Parts: sequence; C-alpha cells; structure tokens
Amino acid sequence: MRIALFGTGNLATNFLKAFEGLETVLCVQWIGRKANPSRASTTPYFNRFQNDIEVDVCLLAISDDHISEVAQSFETNALVVHTAAAQPMDVLAPHKRSGVFYPLQSFSQDQKLSWKNIPICLEANDKTDLDVLKRLAQQLSNEVHLVTTKQRLHLHAAAVFANNFCNHLLDISQEITSNAALPHNLLHPIIKETLSRSLESNAKEHQTGPAIRNDKKTQSKHIDILTAEEAVLYRALSQSIYKTHNK
Repeated sequence: MRIALFGTGNLATNFLKAFEGLETVLCVQWIGRKANPSRASTTPYFNRFQNDIEVDVCLLAISDDHISEVAQSFETNALVVHTAAAQPMDVLAPHKRSGVFYPLQSFSQDQKLSWKNIPICLEANDKTDLDVLKRLAQQLSNEVHLVTTKQRLHLHAAAVFANNFCNHLLDISQEITSNAALPHNLLHPIIKETLSRSLESNAKEHQTGPAIRNDKKTQSKHIDILTAEEAVLYRALSQSIYKTHNK
C-alpha cells in the first residue's frame, strides 16, 4: 500500500517511523511546509503533493485548523483521510473518497510506542475504502475499531478527561509537593494504585477522599494552602464528586 503522508508534527513523525518499519506499506511521499524536516528519513520529502507519484492513501496527520485548506490544495483519485478526533469527514471536500484514521493516543516526537496496543478508529462512506483503511490499520495495531463521527467526538472528550486533565492535575500535585519541599515520588504509589484500580473496574466504585464524605473541615484546610486558581479547581472538582455520589 502506497502512502502520501502530510505533516511534520508529533503524530506524522510517529506514523513515518511506523510505516518505514513495515514491509507491506510504502510511504512514497512525505509532505510538509518545512524546508527540511528535522528527522532523517528514507521517504522522499516534498513541500507539495506530487501527482506523478502514484499513491493509494493520502494521510493528513496535520492540525485540525489546516485540514480543509490542505485538502483543497491538491487533486487525487486516492483515498484521502484525516486523523482528527473532532472533525467530520466533510472537511476533506472536494475529495470524493474520504475517511478518518484516528489513533487514540497522545504522541511526542521522541517517545517509543508500541502501535500494537493503540486503538485506531476508522470511518469511511464507502465499504471498499473502509476495507483499505482496515488493512492499513491492522498492519499497525491489534485494536482496530469502526466508529461514527459522533462516537469519535465522545471518545476524544473522554480522552481529554483521562489524559489531558489527569496530566494537568498531576502537574498541580507536583507543584504542591514542591512548594512544601517534598519529593513528588511520595505520591507515586497512590497514583499507580488509583490508575490500576480504574483500569481494572469502574472508577466510580473506588472514589474516596474528603469530597465524597463532604468533609468541609478538611477541604477548608486544603483550600487555605492552595493558590487562588488551584482553589477554584479544587472546589469545582469536589462539588462534582459530591454530586456524582449523592444523587
């Protein structure tokens, strides 16, 4: 399968590494706006799509805001897909063959990930094109799922809570321990235990802490040592926890 890969960011770079390691997939074009990509690669690099190089799938691993613009910048009979969680397929107009190839993971340039365990969510209007995406996804992952546009948006919102918000809360916890001249690794066992429990069963069943008990005295003591922004977030999360468990 011949791939034209658009993008030079975290996701595109990880796709490139993965494709270059597959025998049945050939990345024949790597397209980006940079003069020279920072990463050494055997894939031919261009600043625009090359119509004289035959491709089967054009994979737009670019930011959401540029998908429509880039999609309109070239013509092809190949299947054109984007990787965005919160964008519908029609942002790929005017391409008649379109789809979505969304890997549910957070990527960075230098990380080493096993693609085999990363869920890849697919969508396409045409069954033949969906089969093409299935074959490509199965070369990378054992977790291939067909999802609708609405389901994909729900997944992304859930991932923001599970990944982005969780990471932000861990960042705050690091600040709090640092301000108290304490090592953050004191919290590592409880962090690991919490995540392990939530993955093994329903996280709601394992909720503990002063919020669920409505322990106002302890909550007030915590708020007194927090910054104004941290206190606002503390109150909002505590209220959410209490309401969830006291309906």
